[in-house]
Amino acid sequence: MPPHVEIKKERSVRIDAELWHTSYCLLKAGQENELGSTHQFRASLIFTAFAFEAYLNHIGPAVIKSWPEIERKLAPHEKLSLVCERLSITIDWSSRPWQSIKQLLRFRNSVAHGRGEQLKETSREPVQHYQRSLYELPLTEWEKYASEKTALRTREDVQQASELIQTKCGKSSGFPFMHGMQFVSASYKQEN
Repeated sequence: MPPHVEIKKERSVRIDAELWHTSYCLLKAGQENELGSTHQFRASLIFTAFAFEAYLNHIGPAVIKSWPEIERKLAPHEKLSLVCERLSITIDWSSRPWQSIKQLLRFRNSVAHGRGEQLKETSREPVQHYQRSLYELPLTEWEKYASEKTALRTREDVQQASELIQTKCGKSSGFPFMHGMQFVSASYKQEN
């Protein structure tokens, strides 16, 4: 048998970190190319919501022993409330970062459980400006929500809330969306 190289790989995957990175990539793509950017910001927000829920699922077992039995029964806001209650973190839904997270989860639910809508709008415009308004489509609330400003602010607030949870949980402070470890080795093999 000719010589060969044996390659071994191991990787610990943190889905919350992968989704968080996807959210960032989509946000940057929207910032770099204005054409179609609304779709990029919308997708970035969805992946921010997915990343946050995955983070709660990652940290949940460290806070609540029965997490594996209850996690699929709870909505994302219920997971957040339960984790924060156990860690003695007060959630004020009327201020940042919690207000942004509440809006993000509402957006996520609107998209995940979406239905068609019939929109009607009437406005009065000055004659000299009516053409601009004429071609602007009426938008749903979830469509209005998806913007660069919202995507940036929401990522900031999700990171802040996650860092607080991480610190209160006794995990090392710092960035909560850490990628898992990986190990790769290559060994030359000469068979006799």
